[in-house]
Amino acid sequence: FLVSNILLDAAEEGAEAEEERALKAVEREIEELLRVVKGSSADWIVVSNEVGAGVVPSYPLGRYFRDALGWTNQRFAEQADEVYYLIAGKALPLHTLTVEGDDLQE
Repeated sequence: FLVSNILLDAAEEGAEAEEERALKAVEREIEELLRVVKGSSADWIVVSNEVGAGVVPSYPLGRYFRDALGWTNQRFAEQADEVYYLIAGKALPLHTLTVEGDDLQE
């Protein structure tokens, strides 16, 4: 809900959310949340929807959401020790994947 709430707030500021303004608002909030997570001694579990495997939304705010949530998922995955893709009741460990000798983990 975090990304959608930020985008809806940005949309309320004008007739329609301007992509750059909306994405910057998401970026600021997510970077602040990541700072909190990094500074915490707690174990964090972040659950998010996957947005890149579906149809491209036909309306601007839907496309902004898809782009912003995709970017958010990437940022959290970069910082995570473990990343799973859940499909059909199965958890696929993405953090262990490699592509022909090229380790996907950084």
